[in-house]
Amino acid sequence: MSRTKNISLFIATLLVAMLLPLGVSAQDDRLAESWQNSDRHGVSVDFRVNSTVIDENYRNNALFFDKVDSLVNVINNDPILEIVSVEICGTASPEGPAAINHRLSNARMMALDKYLRSHLELPDSIVVHNDKYIAWGHLAELIEADPSPIARKSEVLEILHQSDLKGRDMKGRDQDGRINAIQRIDNGVTWSILNQRYFAQMRNAWFIMVTVRNVEPEPEPLPEIVEPEPVAEPEVVEPEPEPMPEPEPMAEPKDVRVPLMNFKINAVEAAALIANFGMEFRITPYLSFDVMGHYSPYDYFNDARKIRVFAIQPELRYWFGESLVKGHFVGVHVPVAGFNIQLNDKYRYQDPNRALWGVGVSYGYAMPLGKKGNWGVEFTIGVGYMNLVYDVYEGVHNGKLLRTESKHYFGPTRLGIDFSYRIDMKKNNKKTKTIGE
Repeated sequence: MSRTKNISLFIATLLVAMLLPLGVSAQDDRLAESWQNSDRHGVSVDFRVNSTVIDENYRNNALFFDKVDSLVNVINNDPILEIVSVEICGTASPEGPAAINHRLSNARMMALDKYLRSHLELPDSIVVHNDKYIAWGHLAELIEADPSPIARKSEVLEILHQSDLKGRDMKGRDQDGRINAIQRIDNGVTWSILNQRYFAQMRNAWFIMVTVRNVEPEPEPLPEIVEPEPVAEPEVVEPEPEPMPEPEPMAEPKDVRVPLMNFKINAVEAAALIANFGMEFRITPYLSFDVMGHYSPYDYFNDARKIRVFAIQPELRYWFGESLVKGHFVGVHVPVAGFNIQLNDKYRYQDPNRALWGVGVSYGYAMPLGKKGNWGVEFTIGVGYMNLVYDVYEGVHNGKLLRTESKHYFGPTRLGIDFSYRIDMKKNNKKTKTIGE
C-alpha cells in the first residue's frame, strides 16, 4: 500500500510541475476535468470592477459555487482522497494605477483563499499563493478566440508577448510598458475596445487543486457464476433519437462607442443669472481638456447692482475612471476674466483694461444620466491663486475714479454643478461615424 501511495504522489507532483506554469492565465472551463477520473481540479470566480467581494449574482459565479460544492462533497465523502497541493491566484484588468491593480489582485486571491478554507481544511504547507496581477496571456487567448477580431489584432498580440517593455503612468510611476504601447494605438481607440470587450473577463481569482488516493480500494469478491435458465430474448426496440435543437444565430457584433466631446452648462452660475457654456474634449482614455466661458452683460434690478463679467477657464483633467463618461478626476485650470462689479451704493470695481488671471487645482466627479448615458452631471470644486488689479469708483452713475488697488487672492476658484450632453464616435471594422444618441 505504501508503495502505491508513493507512486500516486510522484505522478501528481509531476503533473503539477508540468501543467501549473501553463495554467496561470487559464479559466476553469479549460482547467476543470471530471473529478471522478482526474487528480487535478480548477475553478475560477469573476469580480466586479474595483471589487474584492465574491458575488454569486455576477456573471457566471453561480457555477463557481456549484462546482466548489461538488468538489467539497467528493473530498469529504471519500475517506481515501487527500489534497496534496493547492495554488490560488488573483488577477486584475490593466486599466487604472498599477498599485491599485496589484492590491486588487492580491485581495481577490485572499478572498478566494478565505472562501476555500471555510469549506475545506487546508494546511498552509500545501497552499501556494500566486499574485499574478495582470494575466496578459489570458487577454491574448481572449483576443485569439474572438470570432469578431479587432482591427489591430496582430499589432496588439505582438505587444502582449513583449514582457520586457517598460513604461510610466501619468504621474511618472513605473508600470507595465504594454499598457503604454497599446494606449498609443489609434490614440486610445483600440484600448477602449479591449476594455469594453475583454477587461471584465480578466478580473478574477482561481485555484488549482491536486488530490491523490492514499490506498487502493480492495476489490469486491466476484459473485458465483450461476448458469441462468434460457429465456426468450425480448425484442429490443431502439428509441428514435431526439432531434438536435438548431443553434441560435450569432448576434451581429455591436459598434463600439468612443466618447468624443461634451457640451455643458454650469447650473450654479445659471442660478446667479450668469450665462455660461462649456466644451470638454477627450484626449486619451484618462485625459481631457475642458474650457468654460462665462458672460454677464446686465444689471441686477438697477444700475447700482451689477456683476458684469466676461471670463474663460481652460482646464486639463486626469480621470481615474473613463474620461467624459464616469468617475473621479483632478484638474489644473487657469481662470482669466474682465469685470465691472458693484454690490452696494458706495463703490464700483472695474478692471483697468487688464484681465484678472490665476491658476488653481480642482477635484470632481461625473456620472451618466438615463439609460443611454449621453446625458450626464458633473460636480466640481477648485481652489487656487488669483492676481487682481482694479480701479475703485464712486458708486454713482459715471462716478469718479477714487484709487487703484491690487490684491493677491487665495481661495475657491471654481464651483460647479454641470449638466452635459456627450457626443460619441461609433467605430467598427467597416466604417466610422459620429453619433449623439
